Amino acid sequence: MSARRVPGVRAPWIAGLVLFLTLAAAAGIYMSRPRDSSPVPQSILDSRRESTVAAQQAIARSLNGGLSSLAEIATVVDESMSQRNRALLLPFKGRIWKSLYVVNRTSHVVVAQVGDPAQPAVLGDPLPSEAGSRLAQVGTDRQIVQYTPVGKAADAKYLLVGHLDPNRLGELLAVAGPEGAWLLDKSGSVIAGPRDRTPPQGVVDQDMEPGEGSSGSRVQHTAERYEVIAWASLGGKPPSSTLGWTVVSNQATVETVAPTDASRQRAITVAALLAVLTVIGFATLYFLVLRQIRLLWRVAESTGQIVPKAPKHGEAGRVAMAFTHARATPSGRNLTRGNDYTH
Repeated sequence: MSARRVPGVRAPWIAGLVLFLTLAAAAGIYMSRPRDSSPVPQSILDSRRESTVAAQQAIARSLNGGLSSLAEIATVVDESMSQRNRALLLPFKGRIWKSLYVVNRTSHVVVAQVGDPAQPAVLGDPLPSEAGSRLAQVGTDRQIVQYTPVGKAADAKYLLVGHLDPNRLGELLAVAGPEGAWLLDKSGSVIAGPRDRTPPQGVVDQDMEPGEGSSGSRVQHTAERYEVIAWASLGGKPPSSTLGWTVVSNQATVETVAPTDASRQRAITVAALLAVLTVIGFATLYFLVLRQIRLLWRVAESTGQIVPKAPKHGEAGRVAMAFTHARATPSGRNLTRGNDYTH
């Protein structure tokens, strides 16, 4: 029967040392990998996004509220036309619309108007049959046109139209940022906002379906300063959510986080610390276990005339002392000689 060689304690010790050193190196490589980091604290980014969302919600409520108010006026107009055969618009002249008028859906004839001259051509042909809002070019200005049927939508003969000045939304946009906030259409053109500044580019998702809604914020570095750009598309209830418009803000900030270019140095420091701790741990294991076993093995293999260095502490020291006492007795010396003869 052949004897099989059993690995000693040194083999797993070496394997463990190599494994832990490899793990320390892997940890250093992982920590030193490049990361996408922002030079501005996340709290600032979240705050700018939340204020932009608040402005977006205010504008959405304003547009929806304007359309609801227009529907209430349409009820009054419908009653006045039924009773007096003419539209009653004069009491509503001081409302939010620059131009307010009633147009015949079939002939496009304006039957009543207050404010600026009526512009029914901006609604296209045929005229809309349901309530809604759209952006239209009126002369040299862009205006928000809101409209609603007079009477039941199915058989409405007239359409009540109001042209809203986008500049009236400036106060609502100011919530998003005092330096610069804009209302952009789906193509990225400015509907409302400061005309002396250019809005940030690349924040309007032209492929996004109206009503989906999205918001976010990011940092850009321009002119030796950091700026936080935030955006929020019109959401909430229709019809404002179906327009595909987006509120965008641009705010400079001086609050930045510590530079992040020292990550590689920190990774090397951590990896070196792990490697040192690994070496210390396995060196302690070697001196407390492996070296004691080796000395104990030498004591067991030695003859009475040769006294090798023996362990003095712990279990290995007690076993070495037992070997020494055994050799001191006659039976122990005979056993030692027998072992010598067998070698």
